[in-house]
Amino acid sequence: MEPWRLRNRRWPKVALVVAPALLSLALVWWLVAGRSTGPTHTGTPLGSAATAGPDASTEPAGSSTPDETPDPAATEPDPETDTETDTETATETDTAGGSDEEAGRQAQAIDTLLTGSHSARSGLSDAIASVSGCDGSGADTIASITDSRREQLASARKLDVSSLSGGDDLKSTLIEALDASADADAAFLSWARRYLAGGCTGPVTGDDDYATGLDRSADAQDAKTRFVERWRPVATAFGLTLWRVDQI
Repeated sequence: MEPWRLRNRRWPKVALVVAPALLSLALVWWLVAGRSTGPTHTGTPLGSAATAGPDASTEPAGSSTPDETPDPAATEPDPETDTETDTETATETDTAGGSDEEAGRQAQAIDTLLTGSHSARSGLSDAIASVSGCDGSGADTIASITDSRREQLASARKLDVSSLSGGDDLKSTLIEALDASADADAAFLSWARRYLAGGCTGPVTGDDDYATGLDRSADAQDAKTRFVERWRPVATAFGLTLWRVDQI
């Protein structure tokens, strides 16, 4: 076979080997050239929160980097400041009239007194009815109620209400109510004794002492109404009895 024909047969084989290699080199060059010549973004893409400006930050306010160490002096209490704060608090408490614990004790003392008043009042109507029926035991009951009411009045006058909000008004209204009730009880007792001594004869409602008892009872009712209104927030605050007018 002639040499030129042999060479012609080899060229297709060489072309099959060389062509893919050249194609790979061309692809590599294109990738490298394309990356080096294209735009490079070193910042945050447009439209992100960071484009708001140099003062914008996505870090929560008050956060610190790991390298930042809190200053112990900044977290330690200032003895002088704390002392001043405690003094101011104590002054405010003294100005208010005392602690809540003391106010609770004073309110409890009033509630205890009202419990005794309720017991005394509950038997008065029955005792008056007994005397009207010429039952002498009714007069004894009225006498006992009158003594109890006077003791309650004396106790009310000694109440300490300095730590209670509106304590002075509360106390004065209670004294007014108990004083009127004591007067009414004493008047009914005078009527009862005279009525029984007279053989249970004569008018009842027309008797002067009986009329005085009714008038002072009305005065007591008015004072009790005002007292109950003032007592309600105190009783609610300390979990005490919400007394009604007809229970005092």
